[in-house]
Amino acid sequence: MSATYVGYRVAQWLAMTLPSVAAFGFAERLADVQWRWSATDRRAVQANLTRILGTPPPASSPMVREVFRHFGRYLVEFFTMHEVKDPEVRLEGDEHLASALRAGRGAIALTAHLGNWELAAVVIRRMGMPLTAVALPHQDPRMDRLFNQQRQRCGVDVIPLGPDAARLSLRTLRRGSLLGLLGDREFTQQGMAVSLGHGQLLLPSGPAILSLRSQAPMVPLFLLREGVWKFRFCIEPPIWPPARGSKTASIRQLTEAYAAVLERYLKRFPEQWLMFRPI
Repeated sequence: MSATYVGYRVAQWLAMTLPSVAAFGFAERLADVQWRWSATDRRAVQANLTRILGTPPPASSPMVREVFRHFGRYLVEFFTMHEVKDPEVRLEGDEHLASALRAGRGAIALTAHLGNWELAAVVIRRMGMPLTAVALPHQDPRMDRLFNQQRQRCGVDVIPLGPDAARLSLRTLRRGSLLGLLGDREFTQQGMAVSLGHGQLLLPSGPAILSLRSQAPMVPLFLLREGVWKFRFCIEPPIWPPARGSKTASIRQLTEAYAAVLERYLKRFPEQWLMFRPI
């Protein structure tokens, strides 16, 4: 049994057993321990923040520590989101999601490892919109079951990232449903390098390819944390696939359009970008 799996099961038990305020406080203390002792994670966070901000934050920076704390808060929220029926969510731009779906082609809810993307899917589901999310499988199948069971108990279906993901994703869109994707990390090394922050970033081209093949728009959206079970849900205008142009040029156009939106949010909320590997 892997130490990571045991750690997540303990985190789940604590999140579900302790009162909410105590669970968040305990998660923050554990996050501080990780921040102090994991030089590898700390360097990765510093490197990613430097790409966005241009100036390297010192390892002791409160901003670096807050990234770790926000991850601890994210875990508490993830493991208890089925119990919290009405988190305080301030919606901004929900009309964009409705207009994107009005065309009947489905829509790609394109988010990032920013704020709480898992809870964003649940909020959309509770707004009465079916959503299927594409998720990277964990190497440990027990971890997969742990995370997918929590998503499914909140009404979010899951497509594992793999050989059948494109076919199943297109089927979801052609039903007129929402497809949830993360667009800030490329897992296959076959993405597209675009300008973001102070340099180039390799972003996945899959969302743009799916948009072109289905003619479904990409809708950038981010659930940002503002307090204990308090969030701002920012939904941006749809990015529609171009009607003309070469496939490569169209993929670049769509990916760069999303990158521009993502950069804007990363600069506003850098401490909520939960990326612990160098991008």
